[in-house]
Amino acid sequence: MGKGCRSSLVTAAVAAQSIKAIRQWGPPAIMILAATAVLAALTAAPPADAAANQARHMPPAEATGPRTAGEPIMAIVSIKSQQVTLYDADGRIMRAPVSTGTTGRETPAGVFTVVGKDKDHHSSLYDDAWMPNMLRITWSGIALHGGPLPGYAASHGCVRMPYDFAETLFDKARIGMRVIIAPSDVEPVEFSHPALFVPDPEALAAVPMRAETLTRGAAEAAKLADKAKTTAALAAPDAKSLTALLHKLTELTHEPVSVFISRATQRLYVRRGFEAILEVPITIRNPDKPIGTHIFTAVARTETGLRWTAITIESSDDAKDALDRITIPQDVLDRIASIALPRSSLIISDEPPNRETNYRTEFVVVLNNQPQGGLAMRRRPESARVAHRNVLGEDGLGSNSWPAWDSQYGYTGQRGGRSNFQGQQSWSGSSSY
Repeated sequence: MGKGCRSSLVTAAVAAQSIKAIRQWGPPAIMILAATAVLAALTAAPPADAAANQARHMPPAEATGPRTAGEPIMAIVSIKSQQVTLYDADGRIMRAPVSTGTTGRETPAGVFTVVGKDKDHHSSLYDDAWMPNMLRITWSGIALHGGPLPGYAASHGCVRMPYDFAETLFDKARIGMRVIIAPSDVEPVEFSHPALFVPDPEALAAVPMRAETLTRGAAEAAKLADKAKTTAALAAPDAKSLTALLHKLTELTHEPVSVFISRATQRLYVRRGFEAILEVPITIRNPDKPIGTHIFTAVARTETGLRWTAITIESSDDAKDALDRITIPQDVLDRIASIALPRSSLIISDEPPNRETNYRTEFVVVLNNQPQGGLAMRRRPESARVAHRNVLGEDGLGSNSWPAWDSQYGYTGQRGGRSNFQGQQSWSGSSSY
């Protein structure tokens, strides 16, 4: 079979997968994923599959009941039980065994997000080892990916998953999906508290309208995918149309707001996507007393606001008591609430922002009382450090990000005991998406 024929068949296959994703997974993120898949088929050659016959004797993944699963909002990895569990807005949707880092190369426990995806990744650190369907959670090399599962912790710091499960998760996970790595078994529970953000009703009301626009755009992508399926190739004008459509869909997508409150720094940080937009001091009652690490997530809209869940991965206070100890200025609370949407989150922790937190991540919070050899042995790539300096300036400061926290030296940009972060000047207001 000629190279052109093989490329056409791959294009058609990708298009068919895109149609299936569009029809089965309605949320806007899947619409964008479908459009991206078709565009990728136009511009990239099919990946090499030299390892296709690799042995794949894996324990089966465990699915939940008969309900249709929604978009995964978070993945929770239990180091104790060596398993990963996926959750959508209504609860658990799938679980599978994993293999985390071995002694001396432990997978770090903490709070992360997916910052990058690579369908056919090969390690630059470990003899070109195959790491298919990789979901990167730090730029220094910690990730979730398909791999061999011996039944115990055996990796160099990553989270290995069954190959088929990793492929399913890769297709459904969006950049920014929360990944929680817990020392023990935890799960989200329904939670409410007056301190959790009550969003602007007008902003919430606009979500269905924007979702409808995304759905119409996805229908256009489906038509193009159908055409690709029947003709085995897209004409150049169609490719340009799809590129423009993808750009439009991306522009219309709402980004959730994420808030991090650190007892170590006595500050509140706000990010939208990977962009830092606010940092302010806050008051924590009994600041010398540990508060634990808690993650609150807005999983869905309600008639009056948002429905929240809570997860505690390190317990000093319980989740309610932790929130009760924190006083957030009302104007700051109002600003955050004005742009709070489903998938928005609040993290409270004794820890400072980890040094992995930078302009290409959301918050990275690592539990320093847990072994983290798999993270400690890695150095951030020089290219990332150079890019960080280029964006933030040689002194590590900038208008829309803060200096990376160094666990030994504190903020790299501190002078005279004060952070020089200028993020408050870049607050974009509730009308900016």
